[in-house]
Amino acid sequence: MIDRSEMQEIVRSYEEPKMLIIGSHSALDAWSGARNYGLKALIYTTRERAIIYLQNAIAGRPGEVIEDLPQVVSRDVLVVDDVKDLKRKDWQYAILVLDRYDEVVKYADELVDLECIQIPNRAFTVYVGGDDYCTTIERDFKVPIFGSRKLLKIENRGIERDYYWYLEKAGIPYPKPIKFKVSSTGIVIEERVNRPLILKAPHPEREFERAFIFAADSEDLELRIADALERGELTIECLKQARVEELILGPHANFNFFFSPINELKSWGSVEEFYAKLYNLTIEQAKICLANEFLSIDERRETILDGLKRLPADVQLKLLKRITPTFEVTLHSIVSIRESLLKDVLRCANRLILTLREYEPPGIIGAWCLQTLITWGSPKEYGLPSAISPHVMISEVGFGIYDAVKAEAPMHIPVTQDLALRHGGGTNVHMGIGAQYSNARYGRRISLGDRIALELKRAEKQGMLHLLVT
Repeated sequence: MIDRSEMQEIVRSYEEPKMLIIGSHSALDAWSGARNYGLKALIYTTRERAIIYLQNAIAGRPGEVIEDLPQVVSRDVLVVDDVKDLKRKDWQYAILVLDRYDEVVKYADELVDLECIQIPNRAFTVYVGGDDYCTTIERDFKVPIFGSRKLLKIENRGIERDYYWYLEKAGIPYPKPIKFKVSSTGIVIEERVNRPLILKAPHPEREFERAFIFAADSEDLELRIADALERGELTIECLKQARVEELILGPHANFNFFFSPINELKSWGSVEEFYAKLYNLTIEQAKICLANEFLSIDERRETILDGLKRLPADVQLKLLKRITPTFEVTLHSIVSIRESLLKDVLRCANRLILTLREYEPPGIIGAWCLQTLITWGSPKEYGLPSAISPHVMISEVGFGIYDAVKAEAPMHIPVTQDLALRHGGGTNVHMGIGAQYSNARYGRRISLGDRIALELKRAEKQGMLHLLVT
């Protein structure tokens, strides 16, 4: 493991830090944030994906009114396929075209000389990580990372401490796993389950994607998996690495947060004092929660599911006899949440912040996302306290509609189905227009890319870059 202190020592010598962005996933949002806050940015991409960044090159200075786009791009953007050329010429933004994303690792020394800080996203962990444990990132990529180097791997399900492990420790609701055995014809679920289920398995053809099968109950799931095997949509090897879990019925929402190590050190005045008193926290714990900024919410649109849903029911039923719906994330859209439910989402987020700091210090740094399904039911189903008290922040998570305390009252329950401790792809919906909650708080347009750049700019001015990196 690359030692954090080594990376902190590196950035202490930086005079003009630059955002290092892998050209995929959420790069345009991060790049626009760099432009808006006057930071230099280096985007590295492959020949196949270079068209995205060449044809959408972002240029200009903060607040500059751009009328002649070709002239501004010519002035500010340098495109190279050799890192050495970045040292020979002056540039504000650069695009480095590689044959493969993971080639960036061999240029670590040059990137440190250029004073780069890697902005992680899912593409970074997938294409540069090396394996499910992100071994290449943890051991070989000796460039400072804005975020927790050690927590990037927990998105990879099945490792010893994946995000389910941390959700369990935090006491946050997540879909219950269902035990099963793999047979030559599919799977056999050990105990009959009379409620909706989902199978999540590695995609048999696309290495970094998953296959999903939904079913009304355990018997239905076994039949559907057998059919998928027969059609070649799954393999036995996929099933050996699969997970079956309860299917949570409710709308999907990605809650996007940003944890600021700088703001954790600041005084929040009477807000922190009353927060600590109300929720039985220390002032230090209150500051940690207040430094966890809620920015926005988005939802996913998936292929081919969304197309199927738009068809008449009788056509859907006929098609489902011949095909298995796929759920590749394709689009994102902005959504909002009933304001009273924010308290429950914030309780989950704060528990997670405190738990990850306890088990894997320094915990979450910068951008992260709580991906949930919000269902309706009894807290007892999820092992939660039914009586709602403001004092559940540290020891346990509690929920309640209208803060009701009736023991059996049904209520909204956010169930976490995924966790992303890096720049989320869904935040691209806020690029150029900002995110609804952060816009309101800052009184100006703030996307997640903007928020990342703002933190780097503040840290640079205040000599605190070392707080942001691992």
